[in-house]
Amino acid sequence: MRYFSPAAAVLCLPLLLAGCGGAAQDKPTAQDDAAWDQAMTAGRDSFELGRYTVAVTQYRKAADLALLRDDASAITEAGYDLAVAQLAANTPDKALQTAQATRQAAGVRGQTQLYSLDLVEVAAHYRLGHYSSAISSATQAMQSSDSALAGRAALVLGLAADAQSDSANLQKAAVYLSSLKKPLSTTQQADQAEIQARVLRQSAPQQAEALAVQAADLRRNDGSYRDMARALALAARIASAQGDQQKARALWERAAQSAAAQSSGLNRMDAQTLAHGSINKGNYVPPEDDAAAWARDAGGVSLRPFEDKDAQ
Repeated sequence: MRYFSPAAAVLCLPLLLAGCGGAAQDKPTAQDDAAWDQAMTAGRDSFELGRYTVAVTQYRKAADLALLRDDASAITEAGYDLAVAQLAANTPDKALQTAQATRQAAGVRGQTQLYSLDLVEVAAHYRLGHYSSAISSATQAMQSSDSALAGRAALVLGLAADAQSDSANLQKAAVYLSSLKKPLSTTQQADQAEIQARVLRQSAPQQAEALAVQAADLRRNDGSYRDMARALALAARIASAQGDQQKARALWERAAQSAAAQSSGLNRMDAQTLAHGSINKGNYVPPEDDAAAWARDAGGVSLRPFEDKDAQ
């Protein structure tokens, strides 16, 4: 069967579903089950089109078929893909529940060290505002031998640490990312630049702002628009702190309009805003919609300037 590579799960980047190794098996696998393979293929096709709720339905079907087969590898693969699709659909509470259910189902079948699920939990906790839990899960995921997976965990470690002014863990993330072996991927370069910008924004704000803009440019070139918008907003905060309100407003406007565009068009019927999450325990605080918050920081801007008002 195919084995998945989970490193791009964090913050809803595209799925990486190519094989990550594993010996060939003599016994039949889930890929020999036409129904399971069809559901997984349909899920991936829907995900790539941005139809996340459709992908969720297909991956859930595949996960149920994997339970029917009592196939631990298929359960883990389908459960992981389901959780990533739920992250993409802006339902991190459901993604967290799926990751935990997948871990339980895989564990009773002998699969216990699942850093990919740690990474999903890192992303879900961060987007739900569970920063302490995100830091704990990220530290666990960073133990993976998969440098791409561990690197993405380090990114979220830095983001969560910065959100709660935890300088020790922010520095830990920066040190890890700076230790990655070259050549670096575009994603790794952007991760390094963004976390270093967060480290330096108090002591060297001009350098930090330049690094945040560099990170945004790299994210744009990589097609990682959610991460790009976050880097633009970081550059805006740094510019504002330096007193350049005109530059800050322009950066916030760019971040807000990009974030708004990501939730419109094909995704409008498939995505829910973070503010509608249903978790109501722990230190959960429903995050404010990024686009709306950044538009307010910009002084009030049109989030969708090219929208057809007559069609509404």
